[in-house]
Amino acid sequence: MTASAVVDRRRSPGLTIRGRRYPVVLPTLRDPRLQLAGAIWTLQILGQTSFGFRVSIAQILIAVGTCAVLEVGITMKRAHAIVWPASAILTGNGIAFILRVPGTEHGDWWSTRGWYIFAGVAAVGLLSKYVIKWRGGHIFNPSNFSLVLAFVILGSSRAEPLDFWWGPMSAALVLALLVIIGNGVIILHRVKQLPVAIGFCVMFATALIPVTLSGHGMMAAWQATPVEGFQFWWVLVTSPEILLFLFFMISDPKTTPSGRNAKFAFGACVGLLATLMLAPADTEFATKVAVLGALFIVCASRPLLVRFVPEQMPSLRRPRLAFAWGAPATAVVAAVLIVIAAPVPSGFADKPKLEEAAAWPAAPTPLPPYEIVPSKAVATRIGPADARRMASDTVVALRLQTEGLQRRDVEHLAIGTGALWLSKLEERIEKAAGGKPLVVPLFQVERISLTHARRLDQAAPALLATIRGSVVRATYAGAPARETSRSAPVRTTTTYEIAKARTHYQLVSDELPPGWKP
Repeated sequence: MTASAVVDRRRSPGLTIRGRRYPVVLPTLRDPRLQLAGAIWTLQILGQTSFGFRVSIAQILIAVGTCAVLEVGITMKRAHAIVWPASAILTGNGIAFILRVPGTEHGDWWSTRGWYIFAGVAAVGLLSKYVIKWRGGHIFNPSNFSLVLAFVILGSSRAEPLDFWWGPMSAALVLALLVIIGNGVIILHRVKQLPVAIGFCVMFATALIPVTLSGHGMMAAWQATPVEGFQFWWVLVTSPEILLFLFFMISDPKTTPSGRNAKFAFGACVGLLATLMLAPADTEFATKVAVLGALFIVCASRPLLVRFVPEQMPSLRRPRLAFAWGAPATAVVAAVLIVIAAPVPSGFADKPKLEEAAAWPAAPTPLPPYEIVPSKAVATRIGPADARRMASDTVVALRLQTEGLQRRDVEHLAIGTGALWLSKLEERIEKAAGGKPLVVPLFQVERISLTHARRLDQAAPALLATIRGSVVRATYAGAPARETSRSAPVRTTTTYEIAKARTHYQLVSDELPPGWKP
């Protein structure tokens, strides 16, 4: 039914603009888009209050407002009516819910960082349903279309998706899952789209099994160690982000075929392709783009697919049998393809590459007091035994750093120093060649704090050791180098990134993750 037909029937009130009367059309309470909007807004509120979402209120309003203004303008021109932009608001809200601009901090409510990215992605998504059409309807889910383009074109340094992991189990997370699943089932049942969701869920969960068994995993910003094994499977299958994709994105009635079995096949195709595409991915960013990209590709292929598979597939006489055996049978074939596509596990691209010399000095006694500072944004927790080893190795690494600089011995420095920090220390030694003065910090450690910090680009989190105490800066000169002067002790709080090499933790860098606050 056209907008003008709805206007005539409801005899809506109107506004007069430049001599033309524009009827105002509002949605009815039975409109499922209102229920969906309520669910998304509820999740946005929970994200700001409980989950530490790194998106500001201003960024959300920019995305929603861009879509709403464009939709109202297009509708006014085409239908000569002011129609409440329910679908556009959903598109903008969906984009704002998933899109992140690196560097945006949680709690900076009115940050306009990357506003043009939010506005541009929202505009591309909204306009795509009017520009890219087939048989009178749009081909792509608008938010999926623009998000995939944004992540592929801009890359993880300028745009990234919402994390798979929202936080540890809590009352807020339980509420979020109830909102997603409860509203998703009700809405999809009303619009007869449950077969799409079931097809995706069954295929995705089944096809992920051989990927998991192959040893595949990914690095994520919320965990210091690789996400692999059963955890990898469980995170992807139960992630709130995947559930949102399942209930509110792939089941867009405008982009799915008609017929129960055709809908099931559509969802299964998305699930299978998503698994095939994420099999070679070793980062959370690449994994998320693979899942979103699967829907993009299946939607783009729909005009070609219907030439071989009719939109209205005949109902099977035994639908339960089809659900019970059809998807697993297809998954067996898919498993062969997935194992071929999945690379042999060989480490992860952004995992620190460290070297370690053979000799490691004895731990200091007594060990300075140390504490574990939990990070709400990182799932990994530092255990007591690991904390003791980290604190001990940090003190030893500082001593090795001091001795190496005093001797101007790069090999000695390399025992307790990772490649990045070692290169900087080596530069300092080279500048002091020929007996020139070299300042060496002498730390007196009184306390050590250990924590994780998130990085940008959804890379693995940094492990930080903050040293509190005093430092004396001694100057060494001559050949052989001798101490020529020494400053008075100064109170200091110094933070290093540390990382485990083979058996011990080394100092990796003194450059801290952007936005991290002690």
